Amino acid sequence: MSHAKLRPGPRRTSCLTCRQRRKKCDLFKPFCEVCLRGGFECLGYPDSDPPSSSSVQGKNPHARAFSCPGPDHPTIPAQVASLGTIDSATPEGYQCPNRTPTNHSLEPSILGVAALYAMFIPASSAHDGHTTIHCLEDFDCSWPQRQIQLTTYRSSQIDEPSSSWCSGEMFGASLGDDCLIRALKNLCDSIPQSIDATQMIGEGHFVQTIHEYRLKRVNNWFMTPPMSIHGPLLSRMRRSKTTIWCIYLGAQLFRAFSQDPFGTTARRYVGWVDKLEQKFSTDSCKNPSPDDISDRLFNQLELAYLKFVTTDSISGYILLQKALPGFLRLVATDADLYMEDPNGHLTVSFTRTISASRHELNRFIMYDTTAAFVLGVPPLVNYGYGDECDSASLLEWIHGIPTVLVETISRVNNWRAGSRADNWKVLEERVLSWQLRLIKADGEDSVLESMARLAVQESWRHVALIYIYMGMCEVSSHDSRVQSSIRQIIQLGELVANLSIEIHMFVHYVVAGIGAQLEKHRSFIYDRLVSFKGTRVWLFNGPQFSQVLDCLWHGAGAAGGPVMWDDYVWARHTVAPI
Repeated sequence: MSHAKLRPGPRRTSCLTCRQRRKKCDLFKPFCEVCLRGGFECLGYPDSDPPSSSSVQGKNPHARAFSCPGPDHPTIPAQVASLGTIDSATPEGYQCPNRTPTNHSLEPSILGVAALYAMFIPASSAHDGHTTIHCLEDFDCSWPQRQIQLTTYRSSQIDEPSSSWCSGEMFGASLGDDCLIRALKNLCDSIPQSIDATQMIGEGHFVQTIHEYRLKRVNNWFMTPPMSIHGPLLSRMRRSKTTIWCIYLGAQLFRAFSQDPFGTTARRYVGWVDKLEQKFSTDSCKNPSPDDISDRLFNQLELAYLKFVTTDSISGYILLQKALPGFLRLVATDADLYMEDPNGHLTVSFTRTISASRHELNRFIMYDTTAAFVLGVPPLVNYGYGDECDSASLLEWIHGIPTVLVETISRVNNWRAGSRADNWKVLEERVLSWQLRLIKADGEDSVLESMARLAVQESWRHVALIYIYMGMCEVSSHDSRVQSSIRQIIQLGELVANLSIEIHMFVHYVVAGIGAQLEKHRSFIYDRLVSFKGTRVWLFNGPQFSQVLDCLWHGAGAAGGPVMWDDYVWARHTVAPI
């Protein structure tokens, strides 16, 4: 009995994901909205290439994952990593070991639902009541070359979606420079309040990227901080999505600079620092809470730091100036942080504010004091002094400068700005009587590390003395007291040369270079400053100030001639005008 040859049935049209889940597909292309609403990765249709690698289809067809369209963008795993891993001690370039998945169900991930809801799902506009579609220029497409190289936590190998997913032609428009800002705003504004930012940051690629960045930053600190120092940052990231994006941008910027500081990618990231700063300058709520003001100030200081390190000192200082209103507003929320001066005017208490529990206040004062000192400009804030300083402040952990000495430098700044309230002999006595002491860091320190820290702190004493003599007493660099301190700084600098902690000698080298007479001292200082570049920077970029000193040495200081502090300020203005 012959059998009739059966004709093939109709071609299957459901997407591969809906077929695996046995769900009805809406056939929407390029992404099935049934999958998107559920937070699942749409694997595409049988008549087109799937948007993920074959490992998803062949090796683990039931792996739960979410993928933002973009080249080389790995899918985000279901397992939510702990936020605490961001600051755990892990070697740079660490790769998470393969883990056997314990849950293969196709449940939606938190970040998948939130991000897809933000970028692809129709949402009701609060302004006109009509339904609108969020910007399809997703976050990944807005980075340079529309590409992000990310390390993620996965249960198996990384999947790589097709690069055609992120083409500008797909969206019918080219990607502008402000796409990042629009994408960030759409994402942040649209994520439901019920979704915790902590859980978001715990997902996938954010964790490893930010972890590497924080590890790099902490490694540049004067000493390893206690775990309690990390608490405020983690709390801020839980409540502020903009803080997450600022730190993430910094992470990508540091990564780009470590690869090619003069490349197109690095330059474009620097441009996005300006874009993000403009958003902070224009967007403000009418009655912000102290936490809102604090978060905004933190973000502005983070962007100013990125400018200081990656661009130049003047660009960073301009952003620091823009952070001044936020600093004053935050100080105004606490009556203990301001005081009356002898004339009855309100001033910011330097001592209380620099030891305040909100670390962004300490950070602003440190930046303001150092910028006024090194750039030769008046401080942004009129500080008041009076209380005793606690030398064990956060500044000593991060920057290695005791509070007694940074307050002395701040007092000289105020004197040069016209205050004239302090007597130089009193300040000199405070600096000379300050007792050098070693603060024990967490863990065991080698003898070399302990000696290096003592060298940096002792050098700060001589920096303060030179500033008192040249900046306040207005003596020349040929004064015997100045030359004695310069020799001490050079000797201590030779002890820490080429060590990681040497980046904290930046100010010391600049101050010693102002009055250096001998060519061997000038050559040593010049070489050390030139080495402070890329991501090996404490706050200011070394090569720029090597040019300032070179201008000074060929001007007033030619042939070892006497130099006044105002000569240095003039040289700085010539090389890097504000």
